[in-house]
Amino acid sequence: MSGRPARAAAGRTVLLAGWLFADLLLLLLVVALGSLPREQRASATPSPSGSSPSPSAQPAERGLVLKPCSFTVKTGSAGSVRQQFGAQLRGAGVADRTAGFVLSFGTAPDPGPGQDAANKVNSQITDGFSRFRHAPKRGYWKGGPSGKVRIDVFFLAAPDGDTSFPKRCHSSDDAGG
Repeated sequence: MSGRPARAAAGRTVLLAGWLFADLLLLLLVVALGSLPREQRASATPSPSGSSPSPSAQPAERGLVLKPCSFTVKTGSAGSVRQQFGAQLRGAGVADRTAGFVLSFGTAPDPGPGQDAANKVNSQITDGFSRFRHAPKRGYWKGGPSGKVRIDVFFLAAPDGDTSFPKRCHSSDDAGG
């Protein structure tokens, strides 16, 4: 009977080695995919004059600001939500920026009403702000009293390619956010 614990330990070691091998294989896949060359996105179509387009006429690749600007609106009529959100965008100095994607968190005691409030605000933003129209939006629930939606906006890079966090924005990622 003394051999049984040794066999059990050896079995666990083989099992852990298998998981380690799988994790290393996944890491190798990520590294291999990350080393692939970037796809050329600029169109190679000639300009009407027959010459090739100038570099400044070609669309630049747009990056994404990796930290979200966070805004909070009280739920209500579409006009009220748009007015609150527009004022906050102007105050943060990002009213002229294009949204890359939007995550909204509706507060409510239960998930259903919270997610419904977030999705409703997302639709109000889509209808009221052209720079948010094509951004993917997702609504989520956040526990708490009903009546507010936090909107986390990940903006596309500025036209000059700058992907730094907008100076006057605050983020839910910040301490106390």
